Amino acid sequence: MSVLDRVRARPHGPVSVLGRGRARPQAAAGVALTLPVAVFFVVFWLVPFLAAIYLSFTDYEMAGTPNWIGLANYERMFADPGFLNSAWITVVYTVCTVVPTIVLALLVAVPLSKPGRLNRGLRALVMIPAVMPLAATSMVWVIIYSDRGLANTLLGLVGIGPQSWLTSSDLAIWALVVMVVWKSMGLFVIILTAGLQALPGEVYEAAAIDGSGAVTTFTRITLPLLRRTLLFVLVISVAGSMQAFVPAFLLTGGGPADATQVLPYYIWANAFPYEHMGYAAAMGMVLLVAMVIVSALQFGFLKGGDE
Repeated sequence: MSVLDRVRARPHGPVSVLGRGRARPQAAAGVALTLPVAVFFVVFWLVPFLAAIYLSFTDYEMAGTPNWIGLANYERMFADPGFLNSAWITVVYTVCTVVPTIVLALLVAVPLSKPGRLNRGLRALVMIPAVMPLAATSMVWVIIYSDRGLANTLLGLVGIGPQSWLTSSDLAIWALVVMVVWKSMGLFVIILTAGLQALPGEVYEAAAIDGSGAVTTFTRITLPLLRRTLLFVLVISVAGSMQAFVPAFLLTGGGPADATQVLPYYIWANAFPYEHMGYAAAMGMVLLVAMVIVSALQFGFLKGGDE
């Protein structure tokens, strides 16, 4: 009889029973730990999500019962000037917040990624806007944009008169963009700083030996090696901008003249003040699909770059 056969022939009854006895409490503990999360997921995410899909095919209003109308909400949507205007404003808002935020965050992260006590303190400082509640930040910027606020005070120092930042249809969207860039940049600075600090130093030593300049090193070495981090920042930044609601709600109320009525605000307005829940659910589904497509394109770009 071989060694393997003798091992298999040994009695394992007590050991097996003991193992099963220990496994049962562990399995029960695992179920007990995961059950609250599973219940929370089902009750507060899965059920509302499935309900929204169903309501998007109905004419449901808050005071009535849902009636199945098929694709009527989706057909109405793409003929609705309010929806088309909000979708366009959302595109402009997303591009004008994402691009400056990432560019400025990268420019700040490069020097802050260097070791030193001063840089550690500055990294903590730039995170302050990111950790502030968005509602509180919005209220602070309402004061900054007021007639006698900081923005007009700074303009007065260079001889420019006060501006109606939040009541001008030409300036309101840009006022929101500036606030969101200021609010979001700190988090991305920290993420990009961590990415820069993780880059291999040997590559930069080899580049220095080859006589590579600062600009060449940054464009030919740093940016390609940092591509994964940049795309991660891009994905979360685009997703956040596409579903932004609080700045438009608190600073401008979607105005003036719908100039800051981003799509999430238009969905909310139809869902609650106008009580068109079915139509709002359909617009929410379209926004979700758009976010999924944009994210898939970004991840596709990442995969293509790896090849």
